[in-house]
Amino acid sequence: MLPRPRAHRAFGVVRLGVTVLLAVHVFISAWLVATVEGTYTEGKPAPTEAHSLVAIDKDQTMIDVEIKRATSFFFYTLERDADATVPVSDSESNSNASTSNTSSDAVDDNEGGRDTSSSQDREWLELGRQSVSVALVFMVLSEAMMFTGLRWRHHLRTLGFLSATVAFAVVFPACYMLELTGGLGDDEDAAVSNTPGANLETVTFVHTNASSDASVTWLGFELEADFSGYDLGLVAPENRTAVAEQVPEPGSKDASSYIAFESSFNVQLGKNLDSLLVLPVMWYLMPALPVGQSTKGFAGDEEE
Repeated sequence: MLPRPRAHRAFGVVRLGVTVLLAVHVFISAWLVATVEGTYTEGKPAPTEAHSLVAIDKDQTMIDVEIKRATSFFFYTLERDADATVPVSDSESNSNASTSNTSSDAVDDNEGGRDTSSSQDREWLELGRQSVSVALVFMVLSEAMMFTGLRWRHHLRTLGFLSATVAFAVVFPACYMLELTGGLGDDEDAAVSNTPGANLETVTFVHTNASSDASVTWLGFELEADFSGYDLGLVAPENRTAVAEQVPEPGSKDASSYIAFESSFNVQLGKNLDSLLVLPVMWYLMPALPVGQSTKGFAGDEEE
């Protein structure tokens, strides 16, 4: 291992300059990138593919959606009966109706509250942005404190670096997930509901199989999910009860209602965020002057 260089007063200027440059570089880059890849592997919608990209920076959230080989999916949505559902018992039906009425009443009583909910969702992401901004400023200030004679300045510098790391790796992604789970605004909800295939809930499918697998990636995580089942919307009305009770025979007309879908959800921190890892290396290669010497202006160089 290479020996640690001797402390020098010029190192402080270099360290502060690099810290500022890295903070600005990270601040203006994308903080969070999420990609969603979905493919129909079997059934009438196959081989339609859906690709979406979400990039979040200090100012805005950018979303790009692309659908490839959409012809089969287009004809699939035209052919299927969107009103087809799994037959349910009277008790379940009454329970669902009661729940629906209760939800409807709650919406009617809080017509003015939708904007508040949407505002709260936006505030979660804004809170995450503010936490990152404050952490970056604290990181720069903690490096500037190395010019002072503060006894605990090294600990403050470490705390500033850890604060920025936690803000990017934990706080900001958590705020983004809280925004997603907190509900959508009126316009976003309508857009999602009117998207072809967005309302294909499992209640319209029978004999379903679903599986998922999560894994950790560099600066993020990935979730892979598979879903398959028989779509009652592709089954003749007189045969839906039979299909719901028993899996169709292979090769039969009702067996063509089988659909399989594979998807992957990948969330990663911005690719430029790992540049912050340069700072601990720089601290070792450019040590600061001891506390006593840092208060003597530009005194002679001595090893820390």
